[in-house]
Amino acid sequence: MCHDPLPVGGVAVGMMLGTYALLGLPVSVPLLVAAGCGTALIYGADRAVVDAPEDRWNRPDRVAWVRAHRRWLGIEGALLAVVGAGALLFLRPATIGGALLLAVVAVGHQGLSGDWAGETTGWTKPVVVALVWAVGGTVVPVIEAAALQGAPVAWLGAYRALFVLPNVLLSDWGDRQGDRAAGRHPWTHRVRGRTVRWGATILLLGALALAAVGATLGRPPQLLLVDAVGPTLLLGAVWTLTPERSAHRLVLDVIVAWPAVTAAVAWGIG
Repeated sequence: MCHDPLPVGGVAVGMMLGTYALLGLPVSVPLLVAAGCGTALIYGADRAVVDAPEDRWNRPDRVAWVRAHRRWLGIEGALLAVVGAGALLFLRPATIGGALLLAVVAVGHQGLSGDWAGETTGWTKPVVVALVWAVGGTVVPVIEAAALQGAPVAWLGAYRALFVLPNVLLSDWGDRQGDRAAGRHPWTHRVRGRTVRWGATILLLGALALAAVGATLGRPPQLLLVDAVGPTLLLGAVWTLTPERSAHRLVLDVIVAWPAVTAAVAWGIG
């Protein structure tokens, strides 16, 4: 499970469930299915298809697992593609367009930043990745529900961005040795681990502050308290987990899926 792309698709579903709970939107099962399948497909292709020489140093266990399970990944990818495509048939065109735009931004930035060419990549890469996750998990469900809410949507998007970015920063920093061995020169070469952890801590404290702000926008206080457990858990993980280890990175990803718990509590209260 540390290497299979399915858990990453589950993270996308978890974030969207939290959006439904905190914004009081009707749940779209087709969107959840499409988001989970699409995210897993993208990450699966990145791990099994895209040639990433740095992975030989950063993730030798994942490289070995992918080589040993190519047949399974092919079957899994085909099933995800079929199920995801079927779910798209039930979505609004505006929703599909918004999701495609996010995909173009993510892939386009990846190429323009030189990440595929081995050139220097700066802070914009993790920031863009976090924003794509935050916008996808917040705005896309709003588009599908056709429920423009202005300030609450902007608040939740910012809150989610501050929650996701520390995970992306730690993951990037955990890849620094392999990046150097592969001739890449990302921002991680110039920053110490303690600095990254303190930066992640500041971002998560900002997320917790925004969680409190949500009450002023009419969000249910009990749900905000539950949702704030996610950034709190990640705050502890920032100082206790080692991002170089695949199992620890899976834990970081699972914590980002915490909004699913907020949704479960919301349904229990309802």
